[in-house]
Amino acid sequence: MNPPTFPSSSSVFGTPVRVDGVGRMGMAVALDGARLFAGAGPTLYALDVSYPLHPRLLGSLNGFDNLRQIRVRGDFAYVVSRETGLRIVDVSAPARMRLRSRYDTVEMATGIEAVGDVAFVSERIYGVEAVDVRDPDNPAHIALRKTFESQSCRYRDGFLFSGEWGCGEVTVFDARDMRGWRIVGKAELGGHGDGLELDGNLLFCSTGHHSLHRGIEGDEARGRGRGLDIFDIADPANPRHVARVDFPRFLPHEDDYWTVRTANGWAFCCDSHNGLFAVDVRDVSHPVVRDRLCIPDSSRDWPSGAISSLEVGEGCLYMTSRPGGLYVVPVEGVHPQPRPTGKAPEGAGYREKYGEGAERQQACNSKNAPSEPRPGRSHSFHVYRPAAAGQARAVAVRGDVAYVAFGDAGLHVLRLSEDGFEPLGELPGARRVTDCCLAGDRLLVAEGLDGYALYDLSSPANFREVARRPGAGTAGSVAFWCWAPTPRHIALSARDGSYAFYRLADFADPAARPAVLDRACSWDRYPADRAAGNGAYPVIYPYAGVAWMDLSGDVPRIVRDAFGAEGTAVVRTAGFSGTAAAAPVVTDQRNGVCRLGDRFLCTVSDGYVLLSPDGSATPWRRLGPDGHRGAPRTDGRLVLLTERSGRRATVWDFADPEAPRLLRDYGLAGNPDLGAFWRGRALIPAGHQGLLMETIPVG
Repeated sequence: MNPPTFPSSSSVFGTPVRVDGVGRMGMAVALDGARLFAGAGPTLYALDVSYPLHPRLLGSLNGFDNLRQIRVRGDFAYVVSRETGLRIVDVSAPARMRLRSRYDTVEMATGIEAVGDVAFVSERIYGVEAVDVRDPDNPAHIALRKTFESQSCRYRDGFLFSGEWGCGEVTVFDARDMRGWRIVGKAELGGHGDGLELDGNLLFCSTGHHSLHRGIEGDEARGRGRGLDIFDIADPANPRHVARVDFPRFLPHEDDYWTVRTANGWAFCCDSHNGLFAVDVRDVSHPVVRDRLCIPDSSRDWPSGAISSLEVGEGCLYMTSRPGGLYVVPVEGVHPQPRPTGKAPEGAGYREKYGEGAERQQACNSKNAPSEPRPGRSHSFHVYRPAAAGQARAVAVRGDVAYVAFGDAGLHVLRLSEDGFEPLGELPGARRVTDCCLAGDRLLVAEGLDGYALYDLSSPANFREVARRPGAGTAGSVAFWCWAPTPRHIALSARDGSYAFYRLADFADPAARPAVLDRACSWDRYPADRAAGNGAYPVIYPYAGVAWMDLSGDVPRIVRDAFGAEGTAVVRTAGFSGTAAAAPVVTDQRNGVCRLGDRFLCTVSDGYVLLSPDGSATPWRRLGPDGHRGAPRTDGRLVLLTERSGRRATVWDFADPEAPRLLRDYGLAGNPDLGAFWRGRALIPAGHQGLLMETIPVG
């Protein structure tokens, strides 16, 4: 790690003082006049900063789970909390804040901008979602625009700027009217992108991790992407790079918290464990680092605790840290700067049209070559959407009955037939349902803040609760995903900090508190749907490998770990041999694993391997000549791959697992999640497009 070099006369930051009464897992802060709002752990805090260096706690509101960012507009705070989406909070009386609504975003909500009647939510590799917030009690989906990996966004005068993490870019949208909302420009950054600030005709972009777009490659690029890029946005659709300043190299790849705020010729930049930097930008073409502030963290030998967010106050900064909480940092000569958003977007009442069929559809012959689509209804779907607003997230099939998790619209029970869907009932109660699966003759349901529930099904729509568990993480975590790998075990996933924890619980006695085995695995739903007959159960760890668990005994145990902690993994998904692919063969957020006969089908990059319960694997094979990605589900012969972020679904014939045939390729309007089959027809929960079922069996 290279130490920074500062002029001997530089001393920008005063001594930081921790604010009492605010939790130590500080994540977000937002200033609105004399009101300061801070997020730490699952709690939103309101403080009076009439005396800027001496904040006074006014009140707090709990239940925000994995809180990430806050934006305050008038009487409302817009708070994003990853899995539990967007919350709108009435802050007109800060001592008595009141939750007005909780909105189920398309994906994990990381960044927030709110202007006029529209809230823009950054949702990682899914892009940016626009939400109608005219009625704070009933926010509604407008549209989603795909970007590479949006983490934060800022709006001004009809243009929205999104900081893209993985590709190190800024995406520019023309957002003057939601009816024509579209991408109009991009700008390259020197590192992984995140925090943004608009200041006059300048765009300031805080970056981190590894160097990008600068001709630095290999190991030399690692840890060298930390710094600040500055752009001239006099023409918003064509940002012009003005300058960049680099921060000290720092290698650990953890905690992606980068925020930049400007005031009085300064840019203040959070760089997580690398500290907080003061950059002199009075001459924007020659920015100069003048000071660095670090918060001690005794748990690690790193420069600082993870500094996550900040705002400029009167003569000070308000800064959050994990661990640490909320700090006041004296800085002479700085003042809060007005940030006018200009003309607000029009067309908040617009609703994206989600068709009943595929946007792109392709039939394939036995040699995987494209052919002309067959006539008739072979390329359309039966579609079910509930009357209440919600998105189809999961489906479980039992005989001719489908149980469908519709997010905010709850759980719906449908009878399946060749003519489509017949509604049979709903799970009672106003519960958000994000996942469901069959556990023998019972139904396991993930019900958000209400936890997990197990129901006996004496008839298709007769729910009798036999067990309930809280969220699988720390107190207050949200129940988000669930599996039933054996009739005796369930696997639960909630979020705690920056990782998901899969808990394997013995449900032989549903009333007993389960024995638990926690495994951290970030981002998405990567365990297999079922265990093998001998209890072998694989879980994908993106960019690392496959962990194997043994569920045959009384206590679940890890037999091979993806990271080598409990032995050497037989399969490393970060480097299969035997491939002719030019690009690295790795699992990523779009892959998955499922049981296929007596083996497991594991998608890896744009191909697959077959895993045996002993941990051995076949050579990697590309799926089709062009490659296909997705999370798999199968009926034993047919395989459905759904790529949620890419809005794509493909159906394959795996009668010969060594040479699968592509049967259907669907480009969808909604975001497809893990699917199922009914009598040869693919069932696809496709987000706001609804639940889709192919109109004829695939053959």
